[in-house]
Amino acid sequence: MADSLNIKDEDNKLVIALRNNPFSTEKKNFIGSIPRDTLTISNLAARVKDGDRGLDEYTVLKSAGLLKKECLKAIRRGQAVNLLGLCTMFIAPEGTVDGTNPSAALSQKLVLRFSPTSEAADAVAGLKITKVIVNDGQPQIDGMLRLPGESPSNMFVAGKAVRLIGSRLKLAGKGSALHLCPADESGNISRDEADWVRIPEDQLACNKPGRLEFFIPDDIADGRYRIRLRTFFCGGKQELKTAISTVSDVVTIRS
Repeated sequence: MADSLNIKDEDNKLVIALRNNPFSTEKKNFIGSIPRDTLTISNLAARVKDGDRGLDEYTVLKSAGLLKKECLKAIRRGQAVNLLGLCTMFIAPEGTVDGTNPSAALSQKLVLRFSPTSEAADAVAGLKITKVIVNDGQPQIDGMLRLPGESPSNMFVAGKAVRLIGSRLKLAGKGSALHLCPADESGNISRDEADWVRIPEDQLACNKPGRLEFFIPDDIADGRYRIRLRTFFCGGKQELKTAISTVSDVVTIRS
Protein backbone atom coordinates (compact mmCIF):
# COMPACT_ATOMS: atom_id res chain seq x y z
CA MET A 1 0.00 0.00 0.00
CA ALA A 2 2.96 2.35 0.40
CA ASP A 3 2.95 3.29 -3.27
CA SER A 4 -0.64 4.55 -3.03
CA LEU A 5 0.05 7.19 -0.40
CA ASN A 6 2.02 9.89 -2.22
CA ILE A 7 -0.60 11.10 -4.69
CA LYS A 8 -0.66 14.70 -5.86
CA ASP A 9 -4.29 15.82 -6.07
CA GLU A 10 -4.89 18.32 -8.87
CA ASP A 11 -8.27 19.94 -9.53
CA ASN A 12 -9.57 20.55 -13.05
CA LYS A 13 -6.97 18.34 -14.74
CA LEU A 14 -8.56 17.09 -17.95
CA VAL A 15 -6.78 16.02 -21.14
CA ILE A 16 -8.66 15.60 -24.42
CA ALA A 17 -7.14 13.51 -27.22
CA LEU A 18 -8.31 14.25 -30.77
CA ARG A 19 -7.95 11.70 -33.58
CA ASN A 20 -8.86 12.09 -37.24
CA ASN A 21 -12.43 11.05 -37.98
CA PRO A 22 -12.22 8.29 -40.65
CA PHE A 23 -15.93 8.71 -41.46
CA SER A 24 -15.70 12.38 -42.39
CA THR A 25 -14.62 14.00 -45.65
CA GLU A 26 -13.59 17.16 -43.82
CA LYS A 27 -9.83 17.59 -43.36
CA LYS A 28 -10.14 18.95 -39.84
CA ASN A 29 -12.76 16.75 -38.30
CA PHE A 30 -11.81 14.80 -35.19
CA ILE A 31 -13.12 12.21 -32.76
CA GLY A 32 -12.41 13.12 -29.16
CA SER A 33 -11.53 10.81 -26.31
CA ILE A 34 -10.41 11.30 -22.73
CA PRO A 35 -7.42 9.17 -21.60
CA ARG A 36 -8.41 7.49 -18.36
CA ASP A 37 -6.60 8.43 -15.19
CA THR A 38 -8.09 5.61 -13.12
CA LEU A 39 -7.85 5.55 -9.34
CA THR A 40 -7.84 2.22 -7.53
CA ILE A 41 -9.59 1.65 -4.22
CA SER A 42 -6.15 1.86 -2.57
CA ASN A 43 -5.64 5.33 -4.07
CA LEU A 44 -9.02 6.48 -2.78
CA ALA A 45 -8.40 4.99 0.66
CA ALA A 46 -5.12 6.91 0.87
CA ARG A 47 -6.90 10.15 0.03
CA VAL A 48 -9.61 9.50 2.63
CA LYS A 49 -6.88 8.92 5.20
CA ASP A 50 -5.16 12.17 4.25
CA GLY A 51 -8.45 14.05 4.57
CA ASP A 52 -9.47 12.50 7.90
CA ARG A 53 -6.61 11.60 10.22
CA GLY A 54 -9.05 9.75 12.47
CA LEU A 55 -9.32 6.96 9.90
CA ASP A 56 -6.66 4.45 8.94
CA GLU A 57 -6.24 3.03 5.45
CA TYR A 58 -7.03 -0.54 6.53
CA THR A 59 -10.44 0.49 7.95
CA VAL A 60 -11.38 2.27 4.73
CA LEU A 61 -10.30 -0.69 2.57
CA LYS A 62 -12.12 -3.16 4.82
CA SER A 63 -15.32 -1.11 4.65
CA ALA A 64 -15.04 -0.81 0.87
CA GLY A 65 -14.61 -4.56 0.57
CA LEU A 66 -17.74 -5.19 2.62
CA LEU A 67 -19.76 -2.73 0.52
CA LYS A 68 -18.54 -4.42 -2.67
CA LYS A 69 -19.64 -7.81 -1.30
CA GLU A 70 -23.14 -6.53 -0.52
CA CYS A 71 -23.45 -4.81 -3.92
CA LEU A 72 -22.67 -8.09 -5.68
CA LYS A 73 -25.24 -9.90 -3.55
CA ALA A 74 -27.86 -7.32 -4.51
CA ILE A 75 -27.08 -7.66 -8.23
CA ARG A 76 -27.36 -11.45 -7.98
CA ARG A 77 -30.83 -10.91 -6.47
CA GLY A 78 -31.78 -8.79 -9.48
CA GLN A 79 -31.78 -5.51 -7.56
CA ALA A 80 -30.44 -2.13 -8.62
CA VAL A 81 -27.85 -0.42 -6.41
CA ASN A 82 -27.20 3.25 -5.80
CA LEU A 83 -23.41 3.52 -5.49
CA LEU A 84 -22.48 6.15 -2.91
CA GLY A 85 -24.98 8.61 -4.36
CA LEU A 86 -22.90 8.85 -7.56
CA CYS A 87 -24.63 6.46 -9.93
CA THR A 88 -27.19 3.67 -10.02
CA MET A 89 -26.06 0.25 -11.20
CA PHE A 90 -28.92 -1.73 -12.73
CA ILE A 91 -29.64 -4.76 -14.92
CA ALA A 92 -31.05 -4.35 -18.42
CA PRO A 93 -31.58 -6.53 -21.52
CA GLU A 94 -29.28 -5.82 -24.47
CA GLY A 95 -30.24 -5.95 -28.13
CA THR A 96 -33.23 -7.66 -29.65
CA VAL A 97 -35.03 -10.68 -28.23
CA ASP A 98 -35.99 -13.89 -30.01
CA GLY A 99 -39.76 -14.13 -29.76
CA THR A 100 -39.87 -17.93 -29.98
CA ASN A 101 -38.32 -18.34 -26.52
CA PRO A 102 -38.03 -14.86 -24.96
CA SER A 103 -37.15 -16.08 -21.47
CA ALA A 104 -34.01 -17.93 -22.62
CA ALA A 105 -33.06 -15.12 -25.02
CA LEU A 106 -33.33 -12.46 -22.32
CA SER A 107 -31.26 -14.50 -19.86
CA GLN A 108 -28.38 -14.54 -22.33
CA LYS A 109 -28.53 -10.78 -22.95
CA LEU A 110 -28.65 -9.31 -19.47
CA VAL A 111 -25.99 -6.64 -18.91
CA LEU A 112 -25.10 -4.10 -16.25
CA ARG A 113 -25.69 -0.42 -16.93
CA PHE A 114 -24.96 2.73 -14.95
CA SER A 115 -26.80 6.02 -14.76
CA PRO A 116 -25.16 9.01 -13.02
CA THR A 117 -26.90 11.01 -10.32
CA SER A 118 -27.37 14.76 -10.64
CA GLU A 119 -24.60 15.28 -8.06
CA ALA A 120 -22.11 13.33 -10.18
CA ALA A 121 -23.22 15.15 -13.34
CA ASP A 122 -22.65 18.50 -11.60
CA ALA A 123 -19.07 17.45 -10.78
CA VAL A 124 -18.35 16.92 -14.49
CA ALA A 125 -19.84 20.31 -15.31
CA GLY A 126 -17.16 21.99 -13.19
CA LEU A 127 -14.24 20.54 -15.16
CA LYS A 128 -12.01 22.61 -17.41
CA ILE A 129 -9.90 21.23 -20.26
CA THR A 130 -6.24 21.83 -19.45
CA LYS A 131 -4.64 20.13 -22.46
CA VAL A 132 -5.69 19.10 -25.96
CA ILE A 133 -3.61 16.51 -27.81
CA VAL A 134 -4.06 16.25 -31.58
CA ASN A 135 -2.94 12.92 -33.00
CA ASP A 136 -0.36 13.64 -35.72
CA GLY A 137 0.82 10.05 -36.23
CA GLN A 138 3.53 10.23 -33.57
CA PRO A 139 3.62 8.00 -30.47
CA GLN A 140 1.31 9.34 -27.81
CA ILE A 141 1.75 9.07 -24.02
CA ASP A 142 -1.66 9.43 -22.38
CA GLY A 143 -0.59 8.48 -18.85
CA MET A 144 2.26 7.38 -16.61
CA LEU A 145 1.85 4.94 -13.72
CA ARG A 146 4.25 4.05 -10.92
CA LEU A 147 4.55 0.29 -10.35
CA PRO A 148 3.75 -1.62 -8.25
CA GLY A 149 0.46 -0.05 -7.24
CA GLU A 150 -0.47 1.48 -10.62
CA SER A 151 -0.51 4.98 -9.13
CA PRO A 152 -0.77 7.82 -11.67
CA SER A 153 2.32 9.91 -10.95
CA ASN A 154 5.15 12.07 -12.24
CA MET A 155 7.50 10.92 -9.47
CA PHE A 156 9.35 7.62 -9.83
CA VAL A 157 11.93 5.59 -7.92
CA ALA A 158 15.25 4.22 -9.18
CA GLY A 159 15.08 0.44 -9.61
CA LYS A 160 11.28 0.44 -9.78
CA ALA A 161 9.03 0.00 -12.79
CA VAL A 162 7.10 2.57 -14.82
CA ARG A 163 4.12 1.95 -17.09
CA LEU A 164 3.37 4.24 -20.03
CA ILE A 165 -0.09 4.03 -21.58
CA GLY A 166 -1.07 5.52 -24.91
CA SER A 167 -0.74 4.63 -28.57
CA ARG A 168 2.10 3.59 -30.93
CA LEU A 169 4.44 3.12 -27.96
CA LYS A 170 5.94 -0.19 -29.07
CA LEU A 171 9.71 -0.10 -29.62
CA ALA A 172 10.35 -1.71 -33.00
CA GLY A 173 12.99 -1.43 -35.69
CA LYS A 174 16.72 -0.84 -35.70
CA GLY A 175 17.47 2.48 -34.06
CA SER A 176 14.42 2.48 -31.79
CA ALA A 177 15.25 3.53 -28.25
CA LEU A 178 13.89 4.64 -24.90
CA HIS A 179 15.83 7.28 -22.97
CA LEU A 180 15.60 9.21 -19.72
CA CYS A 181 16.80 12.72 -20.59
CA PRO A 182 17.87 15.16 -17.83
CA ALA A 183 15.66 18.27 -17.90
CA ASP A 184 16.43 21.79 -16.65
CA GLU A 185 14.03 23.99 -14.65
CA SER A 186 12.25 25.00 -17.87
CA GLY A 187 11.81 21.37 -18.92
CA ASN A 188 14.38 21.59 -21.72
CA ILE A 189 16.56 18.54 -22.40
CA SER A 190 20.11 18.43 -23.71
CA ARG A 191 20.52 17.86 -27.44
CA ASP A 192 23.63 15.83 -26.72
CA GLU A 193 22.50 12.18 -26.52
CA ALA A 194 25.61 11.42 -24.45
CA ASP A 195 23.76 13.03 -21.52
CA TRP A 196 20.77 10.72 -21.95
CA VAL A 197 20.26 7.48 -20.01
CA ARG A 198 19.24 4.64 -22.31
CA ILE A 199 16.93 1.89 -21.07
CA PRO A 200 18.35 -1.51 -22.15
CA GLU A 201 16.02 -3.93 -23.94
CA ASP A 202 16.30 -6.44 -21.08
CA GLN A 203 14.75 -3.82 -18.78
CA LEU A 204 11.53 -3.73 -20.80
CA ALA A 205 8.82 -5.65 -18.95
CA CYS A 206 6.13 -5.03 -21.57
CA ASN A 207 6.49 -3.69 -25.11
CA LYS A 208 3.09 -3.20 -26.74
CA PRO A 209 1.54 -0.40 -28.82
CA GLY A 210 -0.77 0.69 -26.00
CA ARG A 211 1.45 -0.14 -23.03
CA LEU A 212 5.16 0.12 -22.38
CA GLU A 213 6.68 -0.97 -19.06
CA PHE A 214 10.31 -0.59 -18.07
CA PHE A 215 12.59 -0.51 -15.02
CA ILE A 216 14.43 2.68 -14.10
CA PRO A 217 18.21 2.03 -13.69
CA ASP A 218 19.31 1.56 -10.07
CA ASP A 219 22.27 3.90 -10.45
CA ILE A 220 20.50 6.84 -12.10
CA ALA A 221 21.10 10.24 -10.46
CA ASP A 222 18.23 11.91 -8.63
CA GLY A 223 16.67 14.75 -10.58
CA ARG A 224 14.24 15.91 -13.24
CA TYR A 225 13.91 13.96 -16.49
CA ARG A 226 11.76 13.58 -19.58
CA ILE A 227 11.10 10.18 -21.12
CA ARG A 228 11.96 10.12 -24.83
CA LEU A 229 10.73 7.33 -27.08
CA ARG A 230 11.85 6.72 -30.67
CA THR A 231 10.42 3.87 -32.75
CA PHE A 232 9.82 2.64 -36.28
CA PHE A 233 6.60 0.86 -35.28
CA CYS A 234 3.90 0.95 -37.95
CA GLY A 235 1.56 -1.85 -36.95
CA GLY A 236 1.78 -5.60 -37.32
CA LYS A 237 5.18 -6.64 -38.67
CA GLN A 238 5.65 -3.56 -40.83
CA GLU A 239 8.19 -0.89 -39.98
CA LEU A 240 8.38 2.77 -40.93
CA LYS A 241 11.26 4.11 -43.01
CA THR A 242 11.47 7.20 -40.83
CA ALA A 243 11.39 7.05 -37.03
CA ILE A 244 8.57 8.60 -35.03
CA SER A 245 9.14 9.91 -31.52
CA THR A 246 7.61 11.57 -28.50
CA VAL A 247 8.73 13.12 -25.22
CA SER A 248 6.85 12.90 -21.91
CA ASP A 249 6.14 15.66 -19.43
CA VAL A 250 8.84 16.29 -16.82
CA VAL A 251 9.12 13.54 -14.20
CA THR A 252 11.12 13.41 -10.97
CA ILE A 253 13.29 10.38 -10.17
CA ARG A 254 14.68 9.68 -6.69
CA SER A 255 16.71 6.86 -5.25
